[in-house]
Amino acid sequence: MTESIRYEDIAAFPKPGGRIPTQFQFSEDGRRVYYLYPENGDELSLWVFDSETGDSRLVAEAPREKAQDTFEEEMRRQRARFAWSGIGRYQWSGGRLLIPWHGKLYSMTGESGSLTLVPNGEGLLDPRLTHNGRWIVGVLDGNLVKVNPETGHTERITSEGGTGLTYGLAEYAAQEELDRSRGYWISEDDRYIAFTEVEEQHIPVYPIVHQAADPVWVEEHRYPFVGQDNAKVRLGVRPLDGDGPIQWLNWGEGERYLVDVLWSPGGELLVLTIARDHQHLAWDRYDAEGNRLGRAYEETSERWINRPGLSVALADGGLVTTSEREGLRRVLVISADGHFKTLENPSDEAVINILACNAETKTVYVSLTRRRALERTLAQVNWESGYWEELTPEPGWYAAAADSQGRAFVTIHSDFDSAPETQWLSEGKQAVIRDNPVSRTSLELAEPTLFEVKASDGTILNGLAYVPEGTPPTGGWPLVVSVYGGPHAQMVVHEWSETVDLQAQYLQQHGYLVIKVDSRGSFNRGPDFESVLFRRFGETELEDQIAGVEEAARRWPVNRERMGIYGWSYGGYMTLRALLMAPEVFKVGVSGAPVTDFRWYDTAYTERYLGTDENNHEGYESTSLLNKADRLQGKLLLIHGMVDENVHFRHSAAMIQAFIDAGKDFDLIVLPNSRHMVQGASNSLYRVRRTLEYFLKNL
Repeated sequence: MTESIRYEDIAAFPKPGGRIPTQFQFSEDGRRVYYLYPENGDELSLWVFDSETGDSRLVAEAPREKAQDTFEEEMRRQRARFAWSGIGRYQWSGGRLLIPWHGKLYSMTGESGSLTLVPNGEGLLDPRLTHNGRWIVGVLDGNLVKVNPETGHTERITSEGGTGLTYGLAEYAAQEELDRSRGYWISEDDRYIAFTEVEEQHIPVYPIVHQAADPVWVEEHRYPFVGQDNAKVRLGVRPLDGDGPIQWLNWGEGERYLVDVLWSPGGELLVLTIARDHQHLAWDRYDAEGNRLGRAYEETSERWINRPGLSVALADGGLVTTSEREGLRRVLVISADGHFKTLENPSDEAVINILACNAETKTVYVSLTRRRALERTLAQVNWESGYWEELTPEPGWYAAAADSQGRAFVTIHSDFDSAPETQWLSEGKQAVIRDNPVSRTSLELAEPTLFEVKASDGTILNGLAYVPEGTPPTGGWPLVVSVYGGPHAQMVVHEWSETVDLQAQYLQQHGYLVIKVDSRGSFNRGPDFESVLFRRFGETELEDQIAGVEEAARRWPVNRERMGIYGWSYGGYMTLRALLMAPEVFKVGVSGAPVTDFRWYDTAYTERYLGTDENNHEGYESTSLLNKADRLQGKLLLIHGMVDENVHFRHSAAMIQAFIDAGKDFDLIVLPNSRHMVQGASNSLYRVRRTLEYFLKNL
């Protein structure tokens, strides 16, 4: 692609080498794995890999009828940042396959059958099979119901739901900020169901007007703004047949977020909640009928507590989870009597997530950082002996999935030179599920260059550069920073996605030095590294981005009068902040979907770091950009979707007015039909073209 990257290439989805398997589900015997894969284009189909034959074969394709996502499906895709078409979800259970498709349900028995439409399955939200595959459970008109997949016979599990009151659905904060996309959980013996009741009538409606639609229509959201009311959520338990009263669980005083619910093999419930200020986390134990048995574990922090990922409930009443209570995230094993121990990591690296747990061998399989979080590897640890073993020692980035017992694994490996390759690992057996012939050299792309940046406190930061070839112009290369900068994100990784960052590659080909720096506050390097953001956003991150610019200027010839910056979401916020607070450094910026005042963002994210305006007014004033508009000196292009349901267009609208009041000139692009994740070929292409042309013209 040398000297030939087009705007269409940058806007296209998927990126070169990006067609890889996703959403793995292992067979009960651990010998096969199902997965979604786009054989052509961006449409996912269902495949199965058999480890005994070493072959993959097609199981099911998306129905061919013309259909569009329902509004609920569109919102779920936005929450998950899911851009693929075709089959978006599937489930195997009890020998039955379930595929939701544009508001309808399709089912199949066995791998050799054919998909059939489930009677009375239309409009069922978040549908899931029971473990025995005999029922489909989901939410219809605000109530939990179960549907016979053969006959369509429907039975209610709850009956009080309706507008503003729903059963079995995750509320906005859970989906967007807590990684909880579901609102009900079925016991392993299919006898009981735990489910949420979500009450939202008290939250004012936030309207999003579709101005470009004909006719114009208004989308309504119950959005929980900072310091305002959250949805009222409680967890109930009742028999799956719907008989008997609902037993509501009591998890203590004060407002708390429901984060996770686990059914143990022994039929107990383990419930994870976290305080609204995110400074207290607790696991509580209940019996199958919802009676509280006691607290299994708790921890507190003076800053905030990051929620764990996958946790595993053991048959003996124990729990395997992760914690940052002692610094970098580690495996935490909690016994049924409440005693716990933290498993020491083999090096100064962090556990990312638990992949599987084998109670018989006392072994936990985890994803682990490597090389100061630049890489990922797969490892196992025995929680009795503490013995660690790395299973994927090759350099680069390993994404992984495992069957529940850790008998078999799927790994997806890539680095700067090689696109992701998907392999099967089990008992010494290794086989390629999907190869990927695409390489950096075959695409003729530049190799990203890793470098280190020293922050003002001595912390070493990870940086990445795309360095132009040839002789620099007089005065040095213009420099552009690609930024995110906020919490719970990481920009710099030793992975294929960096190579196919075609926007950065395009600028590199046109003589711009492009850099990325993971400033203090970014994810996967432990709570001490992150906590510089506590009570303040933007200050330390900008300081570190400037340190990155200075380090780049020491390493390569850079024209200090031609420096720019761009980013989206928190990166859009950082772009605006850089232009306003460091105009002597940054002359040009493209800011996409920025938060301009965090008082207008949601509770579960913002209060975790900043508290509320009531208890941290100075912090919110310092973080806000609206009171800094008069500082603008450079060239700014502001881009925002008018139907963005996450960072509402009001953020940019208020910023526009602040610039007008301050008499400051800027450029604006409004995307009338775009949400936070911009989709659609024309929208994506227009955004890419205008962004790059802005730098070519002004920098």
